[in-house]
Amino acid sequence: MRFALATLVLLSGFSRTASAESPRLAVSRVESEPPRRSRPSPDELSRLREAVAANPRQRDVRFALTRALMESGDLAGAHEAAEGWRSHDAYNLVVVRLLGDIETEQGDSARARRTYSSIVELVPRDVQARRALATVLKQGGDLQGARQQLLAALRIADDRHTAFELADVEYRLGLPEARPRFQALAAATDVSEAVRYPARQRLAQIAARERRDAESRGDEARAQELGREIAALGIQGGVENDLKVFLSWDTDRTDIDLWVTTPSGQKVFYGAKQGRGGEQLFDDVTTGYGPESFTAHAARPGTYTVSVDYFGARPGAFKEARGEVIVILNEGRPNETRQAFPYRLFEEKDRVTVAKVRVEGGV
Repeated sequence: MRFALATLVLLSGFSRTASAESPRLAVSRVESEPPRRSRPSPDELSRLREAVAANPRQRDVRFALTRALMESGDLAGAHEAAEGWRSHDAYNLVVVRLLGDIETEQGDSARARRTYSSIVELVPRDVQARRALATVLKQGGDLQGARQQLLAALRIADDRHTAFELADVEYRLGLPEARPRFQALAAATDVSEAVRYPARQRLAQIAARERRDAESRGDEARAQELGREIAALGIQGGVENDLKVFLSWDTDRTDIDLWVTTPSGQKVFYGAKQGRGGEQLFDDVTTGYGPESFTAHAARPGTYTVSVDYFGARPGAFKEARGEVIVILNEGRPNETRQAFPYRLFEEKDRVTVAKVRVEGGV
């Protein structure tokens, strides 16, 4: 049984429903975690149990045993192993999330929600714990719950990444608080460009929506003012594109990469950011959280394959990475659609193909 991560269609005030015509672009989900390896043998499981018995406080072997039992389909055994791990390591966020995952696979969503929530009960003033719970809530479709956790995290510490994530959730909910929060991040001088630029991207999208609304009601002066605001933000790739993709994740000091394979078979990634069809990858965040983005202004006929690669983690980093890929079709147009694809990666070098975008016809 696979762990079910919700695929979220974003029906906020900032998204648009598709037109009545047959869409030229269509996105479909592929998978939310890497393909499972071959089922562990009884000998492998026995060796892992022996390793745990010999090193009960070693997290790597505890994680390996729990995951192996999940891979083998023994969810009851995996739950028992995770509980045994938590008895030695009560404040470890990885084991708490694993327990919630197992309970979700077992079909006990209420128990899983209590387990996930226990993260912040154990360490109520831990920003990373709050963000970890917010990620789980987003992946389950509870954006309001995620917002409450991020608000609490921001009250604990004025962290710029947390502020961006909070603004992004508010943006998706269609809340007015998103705009001033993004504006503050975009204007901050003590924030890295890895945060300022994505904030400007979101501001440009908000302004583009407002401009469309102004044009629809015949307010030409306001539309021109918003056009100047968009131009001043200096967004590479602009705000009207066939395809845009955003990648984010929930762990610090980790390097997660966005890969998009174009219809010609070219991989656009940190090592080759420019596609032959005019596609571009923006940003290569190597220190945690993201976001990274991909733009195809005029998408080529065929299939774009969107993948996430766990390049590596620094010593002491949270080993498991979870996050979302947001795919925007017809960005900045009346038939704009947005869809979020949650994913999780368990260890370095893991890779998952989260979505495919099919493009019909000519440009």
